[in-house]
Amino acid sequence: MNIQFEGIDDFNRPIFKGIDSNQRFGSVDFLFGYESTEKEVLDVISEEDLLYFGNTFECEPMGSAAPEINIVRKNK
Repeated sequence: MNIQFEGIDDFNRPIFKGIDSNQRFGSVDFLFGYESTEKEVLDVISEEDLLYFGNTFECEPMGSAAPEINIVRKNK
């Protein structure tokens, strides 16, 4: 599944959204400021750091194991 950076949620977690789905993924181990950019996040985060969170932006704060995912950069 291909995912892209969506933003930083209220828990300061980086959130990624499925390109063709509403599935959300994020990290509970690496937290960022609300104004962090995609580049700042992707300089630190990789697919291995992400957990499955659910189908909404402010979803489950702890997450569960993610399926195979691939981060696609919006901005290069």
